[in-house]
Amino acid sequence: MNRKIIVANWKMNPQTLDEASRLLDGIAQGFKDADSKKLELVLAPPFPYLYESKKRLPRGIGLAAQDVSFSERGAYTGEVSALMVKNAGCDYAIIGHSERRWKMGETDETINLKIKQALAAGLKPILAVGEKEEGADLTQIIGTQLAKALDGVASLEDITIAYEPVWAIGTGKPDTPDGALSAALLIRKIVGNIYDNYQSENLSVLYGGSVNADNVKSFVFQNGINGALVGGASIVAQDFTKIIKLILNM
Repeated sequence: MNRKIIVANWKMNPQTLDEASRLLDGIAQGFKDADSKKLELVLAPPFPYLYESKKRLPRGIGLAAQDVSFSERGAYTGEVSALMVKNAGCDYAIIGHSERRWKMGETDETINLKIKQALAAGLKPILAVGEKEEGADLTQIIGTQLAKALDGVASLEDITIAYEPVWAIGTGKPDTPDGALSAALLIRKIVGNIYDNYQSENLSVLYGGSVNADNVKSFVFQNGINGALVGGASIVAQDFTKIIKLILNM
């Protein structure tokens, strides 16, 4: 797979619709006339900005929700269903982000339910996995996360997996390119054991964790890594546009 995937996770930013609109316009301008065969760009703004994002984004830029509910419908105050975000114009949903795992107490079992809800609604899940402590046993941790999150999921055709070591997120201390590649290859090996070699080889695997314009190429242009999940650098239009242009000019 030659086309790279860049997912911009805005998290709980920016604070006003005006700021979000300016950021959307800046990113859209940076993506203008981009070759969609080289880059798939996906933006994940907060829920309140989804409708405005869908209106402002040009064709060719995908829209993602940062989360979906584990339930299709019901008396779950504060939850947002997969079908709701699909109807808001989303193509993707980030599921199992480390901040939800470690700060909100989200379990692998809940993540499994969310993946099934997303798929049922016609969304493409971006499943995040990764270890909390540097030097932890990746085989055991990622193996467990994948097995439980994908339990009962027949195919990975519409699923992307993002490796994001928790210790690298927002710290300014990314994993090394070799470390990220080793994790990506481990993910493919585990997927091959759960499914088959075809799904392992055709799986899109992203790296996330302090990705910026200075290091993005060292991660995404390795065989085995298909792109990046970008956090802080995606909420400054100039910085994120620089990442986009780096990918497109390779």
